[in-house]
Amino acid sequence: MTNPSQFSPPPRNAPQAPPPNAQNPQVAEPRRELRRIGLWGAPESGKTTFLAALQVAILRSPEQWMLYGVNEESNDFLDVQTGRLTQHRQFPSATVVSGALSWTLRGTTTLPTGKRWGKKVQDVPMEVNIELLDSPGAVYASKAAPNQSAPAGGDNLGFGDETEEAHSEGDEDKVIEHLAGCDGIIYLFDPTRERREGDSYSYFQRTLLKLSRQVFRDRGSADARLPQHLAVCVTKFDAPEVYRRARVGGYLSYDDSPQMLPRVREDSAGHFFSELCKDSKVGNADLVLGSIQKYFHPDRVRYFASSAVGFYLGDSDRFTENDYWNISKNADGTMQIRGRVWPINIVEPVLWLGRRVNGSAG
Repeated sequence: MTNPSQFSPPPRNAPQAPPPNAQNPQVAEPRRELRRIGLWGAPESGKTTFLAALQVAILRSPEQWMLYGVNEESNDFLDVQTGRLTQHRQFPSATVVSGALSWTLRGTTTLPTGKRWGKKVQDVPMEVNIELLDSPGAVYASKAAPNQSAPAGGDNLGFGDETEEAHSEGDEDKVIEHLAGCDGIIYLFDPTRERREGDSYSYFQRTLLKLSRQVFRDRGSADARLPQHLAVCVTKFDAPEVYRRARVGGYLSYDDSPQMLPRVREDSAGHFFSELCKDSKVGNADLVLGSIQKYFHPDRVRYFASSAVGFYLGDSDRFTENDYWNISKNADGTMQIRGRVWPINIVEPVLWLGRRVNGSAG
């Protein structure tokens, strides 16, 4: 039975609902918030590839989101680099200079409408401006780090990503200033590089120390921890050594899509990251884990296992255990993407950060 009170007029002094969209009275006006999300990671962690795969991830996501650049440079980046991934099946060219890229992410989500309304509303339109500073990975290096070039005999996966070129103090200051002003940060942890080089902490500690100094000096914080939300992404989940570690450790689940793609379960992604850090034989990745736990609020950190290119599906268009790596090595040593790009947990960290910095507890 219909409750008659649903049709009762509101009390005289009751707060009024926001006005509907003038062009479409059935659609609420999107929430327009300037939110900055920073990208942090060592060379070869996949920063440029992550950005290039973001548009593909948006289009393959079942959720209704769209992404577009706020300037021509950002749109050109999506056009060129995403085209390299999908059409030419090549990894993006190396990042050698810092450059600001900015996009608008628009869609619907569940957000609190505010204390005065007292409840949540489903499918609230949301528009978030995301600013990402794409920088060479060497910017993040510790001055105490040893020679930061890949070993001649090493198994460099050749993602065509960030080079380790020399950088100026100005580049470093620009990156620190950018991250300090961010509401959320995506930190990319590459377990394949850590296994080979053992330098994740070398690239992590200097940035963390300078970031902390800048935040507490210029922005402040309510307590002794950094105020940013942090999405920690274990990259290259599709690489055999990483995928096998997840499978043997019992961390895997499979999504309900026709492709049946593997994923690390949300409730165990943090444990998976912790295990990878503690298993490092040549480095001090456990100190990365300890730093995150000490410097960031636990309820503002979430962990993801990500892959920019996803798994190889083949003619069956379905994941199979006997042939899943979506990368092959050419005769000249360069790496090629074998099949279609199916990003895993690329858009999810961005959406999580967008919801959190807009007030959602999800």
